[in-house]
Amino acid sequence: MENIISQCPDDLLLRIMSCIPTKDVIVTSLLSKRWRYLWRSVPKLEYDCRSQNKRFTQFVYRSLLKHNAPVLQRLDLKNLSLHPECRAVDIGLWIDIAVSRQLRELEISIHYSEEGSFCLPSSLYTCETLESLSLTIKSCVLVDVPIAVCLPSLKKLYLIRSSGCIDNAHVLRIISGCPKLEELRLARPDDGDGGNMIHMAGHTIEFTIDVSSSKGWSFLGYEFDQIFGKGSRNVIKAPLKYFSVCNSVLLDSRRRRPDLVMARIGTANGYITHKYLAKITKVRGLYLCLSLSEVMNPSEMIFCHLVDLKICTCTQGWWDLLTHMLQDSPKLQFLTVTNERCRGLASIEIPYWWKGPSSIPACLLSSLEGFRWSGYKGRQGEKELATYVLENATGLKKMIFSSETIDFREKYRMLKDLASVPRPSPSCRILFD
Repeated sequence: MENIISQCPDDLLLRIMSCIPTKDVIVTSLLSKRWRYLWRSVPKLEYDCRSQNKRFTQFVYRSLLKHNAPVLQRLDLKNLSLHPECRAVDIGLWIDIAVSRQLRELEISIHYSEEGSFCLPSSLYTCETLESLSLTIKSCVLVDVPIAVCLPSLKKLYLIRSSGCIDNAHVLRIISGCPKLEELRLARPDDGDGGNMIHMAGHTIEFTIDVSSSKGWSFLGYEFDQIFGKGSRNVIKAPLKYFSVCNSVLLDSRRRRPDLVMARIGTANGYITHKYLAKITKVRGLYLCLSLSEVMNPSEMIFCHLVDLKICTCTQGWWDLLTHMLQDSPKLQFLTVTNERCRGLASIEIPYWWKGPSSIPACLLSSLEGFRWSGYKGRQGEKELATYVLENATGLKKMIFSSETIDFREKYRMLKDLASVPRPSPSCRILFD
């Protein structure tokens, strides 16, 4: 293994290291002379600030100042809390350094400020190279957003904020300063990690709309006027393509969603869930964290445009919902079974007696190309479901399984069981992460 790694070119090693937190990347400098300075050219720096202290703050300063890649592709500052040992001025200086390195993507999540408010450096609001900005704020208030914001290259803007954390006028200032904006997401998480943990956030409904059409733009205008006040849509001067809104009380279930790209739904109210699902049957991508009992009369809904479906496994009876969705999604191309968005909640085990529908779903016979299962354990019910897909999906190209076990013999056993299943698609590959 060591010889294989030593033969890899630096470019490949840097790509691999970009997927690792910075504190672990720097440890590679101890491996050999070749590795001593290699980490300084990694195009991405990621800091998880859960355990902040003076030592951590100094570590961030040192690593940022020693980093010498010509372009800093991405900087992540996650789970920040502002206090005397990690101040807003420190965050500002880190961002200033990143901006000076032609920063392309920035993700910041600030969950607490001892002073109750904070400001970001002026350099951020005039960064000419920034293409993507994700800002999550909870339990503190962003202040001092300049009147003149100029982000000429920004294409993606995600603002995930608890109520009152960013003044509406400040949000509009940021949006108005992005002439090339293509994707805009506004979210209001009640709790959880930036709205990602559905059950922690409670009632979660998120829509992503294609606003390049007149109907989509009309929906955007309606939401903007409701959130920011009448006429607020006029601040958008950019060729916006996608608009996402999450956890908004303004998501009126009576309004149909035009040109819907993606929806994510997790709620414990079956009546509300059914009403929303019935309005979005033309969606192209769907993430469901529901049980079948939360969706009344699912057979009434045909998702005629759905190509990408993700089903969460943390709810009781999710396998029955999956069965219905397969039957009601004739053009489905990609299927994912996972509970990654509900971290901390265990997957509910499929009953060992589970059997697939006697009438093979149309998507298995014609369109399904990819299937991913995250958290696969190889239990009887899971094997039955995976086997059913393998035996009936005629166009399946790839089936990927992720398992929590680190026992290679166990993984080999699971792979061997699935590899022995006869399948109509000879080109189908079965892979284990």
